[in-house]
Amino acid sequence: MSHSERRDGSEPDVTDRRWGAGAGSGLVAGAAMGAVLHFGLGLMPTIGALIGVETVLAGLLVHLFNSTLFGGLFVAVFDRPFFADLSEDVGGCLSLGVVHSALLGVITGGLLLPAAIAIEGATSLPVPTLPVPGLNASFEFGVVIAVAHLVYGVVLGRVFAAFTLAEGAIGWLPIDPVDR
Repeated sequence: MSHSERRDGSEPDVTDRRWGAGAGSGLVAGAAMGAVLHFGLGLMPTIGALIGVETVLAGLLVHLFNSTLFGGLFVAVFDRPFFADLSEDVGGCLSLGVVHSALLGVITGGLLLPAAIAIEGATSLPVPTLPVPGLNASFEFGVVIAVAHLVYGVVLGRVFAAFTLAEGAIGWLPIDPVDR
């Protein structure tokens, strides 16, 4: 069985490939974003604490899992005829990735994270790693989170373009643009 065949011997359709491209792009984008979050604010243990394991590895695994799901959500939301013109070139894919990531930032930061913190019984976000307390720390936290989401969106859009567009191929990414 070739790597592009299904178990029943049939070839995967374009929709199957796009879902895989979304998940794979989300995973790669999540790794890039995770690096910004970890090295910018040391947040991986805090993310891990959301599942009760306050370690860098747990935080990274949770973050990568969510990033992969959000890559699939990217396809669910933007793989529509309404967005067809944008999803046909690299710049459009980048734009969609950034919009998607901005929306995720608002939804996760404004709704899901506060809900998770409340479920855990905490009264505020634990950010012990910020070097300067007060207003500067809040500003630094916001900037790093915004940059991390921007990185996620740009990487998501670019890698998705590489997976789905013949002209979007990245030289170091081992993909075959045939039959897209």
